[in-house]
Amino acid sequence: MERFAVFWGVSWFAIVKGWHVAEFAILTFLLAAALQWWRDKLTTGTIVGAMLFCMAFAASDEWHQSFIPDRFGTVEDVLIDSLGVCAAGSILLARLKRRGGWGQVVKNVRWLEIGRQ
Repeated sequence: MERFAVFWGVSWFAIVKGWHVAEFAILTFLLAAALQWWRDKLTTGTIVGAMLFCMAFAASDEWHQSFIPDRFGTVEDVLIDSLGVCAAGSILLARLKRRGGWGQVVKNVRWLEIGRQ
């Protein structure tokens, strides 16, 4: 039974924290896409701004949890959330660099053109 408890503890940690990484990666992608739609371009500054906003959101979420009974905010959770932000930001920056430079306009994202007609 003790081995199962260890297995369950590790599995729960991996699933819950893995979900947080995915959740903040998705948030970063969506915020970068919204900024690209709003400004008609995606630049390094836009991506870094989206990343900084998402990291600040992770920190504010943990701070908020410190006021909830039976919950607590930790720096570890902010770092785990930031891992997802950095993963998404790295992918976005690499794609931007591959498509023609750090400051170039990226215009061939067709799914963002929905609703702009």
